[in-house]
Amino acid sequence: MEEQKTIPVTRFIGRLDAAFNRNDMKSARECICFWETEARRLNDERGLLAVLNEAVGYYRRTNKKTRALEAMEESLALVERLGQTNSLSGATVFINAATTLSFFGSKEEAIGLYGRAASCFEAEEKTECYEYAALLNNRAATLYEMKRYDEAETDWLSAIQFLKAVGFHDGEIAVSLLMLAHLTFDRDGSSYEKIEALLDEAWDYINSDNQPKDGNYAYILRKCAPSAYILRKCAPSLDYFKRPEEAQACRDVAKEIYYDHRE
Repeated sequence: MEEQKTIPVTRFIGRLDAAFNRNDMKSARECICFWETEARRLNDERGLLAVLNEAVGYYRRTNKKTRALEAMEESLALVERLGQTNSLSGATVFINAATTLSFFGSKEEAIGLYGRAASCFEAEEKTECYEYAALLNNRAATLYEMKRYDEAETDWLSAIQFLKAVGFHDGEIAVSLLMLAHLTFDRDGSSYEKIEALLDEAWDYINSDNQPKDGNYAYILRKCAPSAYILRKCAPSLDYFKRPEEAQACRDVAKEIYYDHRE
C-alpha cells in the first residue's frame, strides 16, 4: 500500500473547529502540533501552510506572541515559495498575518499586508464575499486604533454591506456595528442618539435567527485575550456602553454554546 504523501487538510480543519466549538484550547493545540509534525514528516508544504495559518490564529487567540510570529513568518515564506502571492489563498494568509501583526502592535506593517490581500481580491473581482469583508473588518480595527477614524468607518460600513449580502454572518455584523459605536463616541462623545441607534441595531443582529449558534458565535459574544482588541467582542463593548444585562446575556449564551459542544 502506497504511503500517504499529504496530510488530510479537511480532516485537520474539522477536528480543530470541533475543539474551538468546545473552547478546548488544549485539544486545539494538540491538533495543530500533531498535524504540523505530520506535514513536516511528509514534506507536504501545502498542508504545512494550512496548519501554520491556523497556528497563527491559535497563538494570537491565546496571546502567545513569539509562537504566533514564528508561525506567521514561516507561513508567509511558504506563500512565496508556493507561488501564491497573487492568489486568494495567499490573500487569506496575508489577512491572518496582518491581523496578528496589528494585535501585537506592528500596525503600519499590518496595513501594508492588508493592502496586499485587498489587491488579490480586487484583481480576481472577488470583493463581495465573507473573506473580503473579514479583511475590511480587521483593517478597520487597525485603522481605528491608529485614530484614522474616517478610513476605519469606510471599511466597517463596506464590510457590513458585504456581510449582509453574503448572509449567515449577523454576529460579525453586530461586532462591526459595535465598533462603529466606539468610533462614533471617540470622534464625538456627544453623539448619543447615533451611538444608541448603533447599539440597538447591533443587539438586533446579535439575536438574529440568521446566525448559526456555533463556536464562532460564542467567541465573538464573549471576552477574548487581554489587548486593545478586547473591545471587538460583544460583551465587553456592551459593558463599556453601560448595558450590563445585555453583556451578561452574551456571556451566558457563549457559555451554553461551549457546554453544548462538549463531547
